[in-house]
Amino acid sequence: MTFKYGYSTYALKMVDPFEAVQKIKEIGYEELEICVRDGYPTAPGVFGVDQQRKLAALSQKLGFPSPILFGAINVCVPESGREAMMKDAVAKFQFARELHYDDTPTLITTTGGRDMGGWDPGKEDIRDAFLRLADVAAEHDVIIAIEAHAWTEFELPEKASWMMEQTRHPNLKLDLDVSHFYVEGADVEHSVDLCAADAVMVHVKDGKKVDGVHRFSLTGDGNLDLVGFMRALKRNHIDHMAINVEVSVHQSEAPDYDPWWAAKFSRDALVEASKELE
Repeated sequence: MTFKYGYSTYALKMVDPFEAVQKIKEIGYEELEICVRDGYPTAPGVFGVDQQRKLAALSQKLGFPSPILFGAINVCVPESGREAMMKDAVAKFQFARELHYDDTPTLITTTGGRDMGGWDPGKEDIRDAFLRLADVAAEHDVIIAIEAHAWTEFELPEKASWMMEQTRHPNLKLDLDVSHFYVEGADVEHSVDLCAADAVMVHVKDGKKVDGVHRFSLTGDGNLDLVGFMRALKRNHIDHMAINVEVSVHQSEAPDYDPWWAAKFSRDALVEASKELE
């Protein structure tokens, strides 16, 4: 079974973006995710249109499909901050369009943001916030890929499935990141089975929850069943989507972090797991 693997520059805040893209290719990854979060060298406020176009040209030259953007949009901000949030989102949508050069969907992944609030009293408000953003995304021909996130109120596959059932917007889909479901105690294959039909991209890393604290680790450096995960992707007919490796900032900001060792270790773990399906 042959899977494709992608890598996120979320793990490479300290690396020049052009060097990062080339090195990701050298390690053997087939797809790219570019982090446009504030504080990163590719945040739209510091990485202008000329640089965006140069990055697109390099990515295309290296044989990558159009990159996905890691958007980090504060979707559920209160009304007083909504105008600023939308301005930030539009800048990221425009960046995504500058990076787009083929017939793949133009994707931006994001969580609900810092201001999501409680689930039971506010899930309709969370839904409505995503719908408002999806309407603006549609104007730019961009698809929002929602990522459920551990330790927030939107952390389980059942909630992700509910969100998709309640919205049914063509520009609002799921980023199937099983790591967040897994550390919250959800079964990996169940999570894939429940969410696959609404997924437009796939993320993975490893981790566990110890005494109520989430501790993420590199893909393959924990107990997440990668073989079962891949089996579920295949069973649900989404094995054509690249498995995008993500590294937690708690690891990438550690003083002893080696970005290229981590990238290679993660890819090697996925390749070895895939061999068990052959």
